[in-house]
Amino acid sequence: MRFGVHLSMSEGPSRGAQIGCQALQIFCGNPRAWSKKPLEADEVSAFREGVREAGLDPVVVHATYLINLAAPDQRIWDLSVAAFIEELDRSQTLGAKYYVVHSGSHKGEGEDLGRKRIAEAIKKADRELPKRPEILLENTAGTKNSLGTTWKDLAILLDGAGAGRTGICMDTCHSLAAGYEIRTPDGVRRTLDELEADLGLARLRCLHINDSKGALNSRIDRHDHIGAGAIGAAGFRAFFADSRLWQLPAILETPQDEPDDDHRDLWHAVELACEAGAVSDAVLAGLPTVELEALRDEEIAAAQAAAPKAAKPKSAPRRKPAPARKAAAARVRMARRRTAPKKRKTR
Repeated sequence: MRFGVHLSMSEGPSRGAQIGCQALQIFCGNPRAWSKKPLEADEVSAFREGVREAGLDPVVVHATYLINLAAPDQRIWDLSVAAFIEELDRSQTLGAKYYVVHSGSHKGEGEDLGRKRIAEAIKKADRELPKRPEILLENTAGTKNSLGTTWKDLAILLDGAGAGRTGICMDTCHSLAAGYEIRTPDGVRRTLDELEADLGLARLRCLHINDSKGALNSRIDRHDHIGAGAIGAAGFRAFFADSRLWQLPAILETPQDEPDDDHRDLWHAVELACEAGAVSDAVLAGLPTVELEALRDEEIAAAQAAAPKAAKPKSAPRRKPAPARKAAAARVRMARRRTAPKKRKTR
């Protein structure tokens, strides 16, 4: 497995290299606006060079929040498709391998209409951008009126589009919330067996690794820190232990409550995957040897320096230190040729 984090486009390559990413996910523009300023040639060149120097592979672009390819409202659908195609074009320019998009919501107008809309959008993108990145539909948590919650529904969506270079991205938080038990060896086996039967494992191209604030079958789409939610450390060990997942990139989209949370979650996930056998020592040996504790102190100091002096920012409550990592933690630390990070001081 190659692990990465969702980071900004401008700082992604350098930040990713700093904290030990091997893959990267970004937005290719403002995720909360329909329009985006054009990509400058030097901006594209710097990003691609940074990715090359950091050895980040693959680069994944996530669709912006406004896009709803299943929208029944014609105006919203037109805006969504235009943004969808523009982002695919920008992703191609940036050298991304995958473009992840949520299936969308039919807004109560019926699944058949929503599926038809999604198929039309993908077909249009396929016609206009023959060299586009691979489109990956992300499974959803099962919130009201959403599509793409089950493997069967995702298969219907992809088959309906009939386009080449399409697949799915499996989100662990969404999977648990949708009712897929992925926290035990038997549960993971059944989930992937069902995916293979309904969709085909060859269509599973990427993973989003997120813990879940919602329980099994809760239909709640809220991400949590690795090991801190309903999946938990033991659940991720079970998930990572299935060798059918080992060749996939694993991207974290966990909360950023403190400046160091991205790399702490990243390395917690890597340690659990190492314990499960999903990450080899040879891969770990090539990762940065930066001390996480020193990096955390630098980030906190930088955040404090950038804050307005007149108003002291409220700090988020510290999470309790993660428990000892057992044998896998020792393997990770030895592979990285560093000592274990110190525990955080409690307030």
